[in-house]
Amino acid sequence: MTETVFEILAEGGSLTIQRKRNRNGEKFIYHHAEMDLTDEDLDVDEQGVYKTFDVPFQLINSKYTWFRLHLETVHEDYRKYVLDELIKSLTYQGITPDELRYAQEALENVLDIKLKFGYPPIKSGLQNITIQNLIKFTKYEHHEYKENYEAPSNESKYVPKAKFETWLAGAQHFQHDQVTMSSNIVDSLETIGKLEVNGNTIIIKNEFGKIEFAFSSDKFFVTTTPVLSKTKGWYYTRK
Repeated sequence: MTETVFEILAEGGSLTIQRKRNRNGEKFIYHHAEMDLTDEDLDVDEQGVYKTFDVPFQLINSKYTWFRLHLETVHEDYRKYVLDELIKSLTYQGITPDELRYAQEALENVLDIKLKFGYPPIKSGLQNITIQNLIKFTKYEHHEYKENYEAPSNESKYVPKAKFETWLAGAQHFQHDQVTMSSNIVDSLETIGKLEVNGNTIIIKNEFGKIEFAFSSDKFFVTTTPVLSKTKGWYYTRK
């Protein structure tokens, strides 16, 4: 079976990479066809056969500003690789949004992404994370122990009864009382890391993959924003 996995069309020519599969494996066929429109018999017909996709792609990537041409096809098996190389090329060549505006829409449609220029998220995936406790203490009342209870001399006769608020979606709330609530719960916490969810447990890991915090999702409200680079550049998001 032979299929086109990468194709660029230009005036009078094309650059294609085809994948050919059989029971012995697969190979990639590079083809550069260009018709001379000046009647000087300078037609181009180049071909090559390679074991991997990246070799013929780099032949194109090193010779042509292919992202300015008409990108027709990128097979989903190689989309991530082509996207990463596209971002590298745009960054290395210092392409501005104005310089890419005529080709950007076609690139986004074929690659199924949205190209953006600005302060890109750091590739490590680190996020600014804010954790808010869904229980907020507002007032304390004190009540005696049972009358027949004799408290030790170093222990208070009184137990705090906390009046607190349970917050819903960070806006609406209702009030109720509960006896003997722990008073060392943190109202909010800000940190940087990677957030994971396992069942009803929220886990925050540091940049080295070590668990820093773990807590129940029904007791805390978590918001995140990506950690951004300090310099502008090209990046992409999924549609």
